[in-house]
Amino acid sequence: MLADYAKTRLRNYFLEADIGLTGCNFGVAESGAITLVSNEGNGRMVTTIPKCHVVIMGMERLVPTYDDLEVVLNLLARSATGQKLTTYTSMITGPRREGELDGPEELHLIILDNGRSAQLGDPVFQDVLHCIRCAACLNVCPVYRHVGGHTYGGVYSGPIGAVLTPPLQQDMKEAGQLSYASSLCGACYEACPVKIPLHDMLVQLRARKVRLGLTPLAERVAFKTFQTTFGNVKLYRMATKSAYYAMKPLVSKGGYIKKAPGPAAGWTQSRFLPMKPKMSFRDRWEALQRELAQSGGVQAKGGEGHE
Repeated sequence: MLADYAKTRLRNYFLEADIGLTGCNFGVAESGAITLVSNEGNGRMVTTIPKCHVVIMGMERLVPTYDDLEVVLNLLARSATGQKLTTYTSMITGPRREGELDGPEELHLIILDNGRSAQLGDPVFQDVLHCIRCAACLNVCPVYRHVGGHTYGGVYSGPIGAVLTPPLQQDMKEAGQLSYASSLCGACYEACPVKIPLHDMLVQLRARKVRLGLTPLAERVAFKTFQTTFGNVKLYRMATKSAYYAMKPLVSKGGYIKKAPGPAAGWTQSRFLPMKPKMSFRDRWEALQRELAQSGGVQAKGGEGHE
């Protein structure tokens, strides 16, 4: 039903169009061929029915030879949809020639830079240009699977979008926020067929934003306090002890915090925050050691206990 409706409503648009506009999965340098990969027939209708075909190709989409094309086509299909080869793989080498029945009268290729050449030679972000747009990183990302693509506010979504968008747009103030939409679990790197270290790049983007002074003042103060506290043993122990008394008024029956104050309120909207134990592990360990010493027993070392 849906396919029939789309065919009835959309077919005339393809038949009446003067210009067909497509992207390009790969361009083959040795022949000038344009390769399009899809699982539906619209791509071939756009490239053959209109009189003029315009191709927009990112400069990083070039491969040297057909042998190289075979490798990336196999990687793309398997990583994107689990197929050995997609339903439609088209190679276009120019407009319609004399004696041919199909194809446009004109073909124009636009090679797009749009910030890509700025990444060449970059020791951190050059590898992002290796992306073959398979979306394997999107499929495994725990954040993307919950929030979807529209929340990224750009053409490219998911882990690859979070890494690719800031360098291309040269806008760390707005696009730099995307690097925080990640748990840094590394699943995107494990799934990537060309092994782009996306998780490392996300950390580098966060560091770049900090160096540019684009993080909020409250965040800078919070992390400076964190650094100071965790860098001093006495301050750390004092903070962990005081945390118990700070949390105690918020505890409800059952020993959980059901409504946390301030920024922590978002955490308790969908889950309970467990109360911090009154005695920390260090305190329990020291108390155990004292008890063993008083009883004349052998103090525990490593994983060994006392019977």
